[in-house]
Amino acid sequence: MDAACDRLHWCYGVFYYEGKLFVADPANSRLLGWKYLADLRLLHGTDANVLIGQLDFQSKGENRVYGLPMRDSLCWCYGVQVCGDKVAIADSGNNRILLWDLE
Repeated sequence: MDAACDRLHWCYGVFYYEGKLFVADPANSRLLGWKYLADLRLLHGTDANVLIGQLDFQSKGENRVYGLPMRDSLCWCYGVQVCGDKVAIADSGNNRILLWDLE
């Protein structure tokens, strides 16, 4: 399956908070997000506008295709949680938790 801003592969963790939806997409080693969602019913067909773990929406692969873990790469992210102004991501393949600013 090709990665894209409208496709998930083994989506796992989901978190919605104050108009923001985040989905862990572990098989594509990334987290997708939708900011400013007034109504979840409007989500169908809407491209993600937040990307964490890859350089662009078409890329996929663990640590950007088997590289070393970096601050902005992911490997099998399974969980996501919002903590104040941060997004916490369970980066299972790298045995760590990453914190990202929401804005």
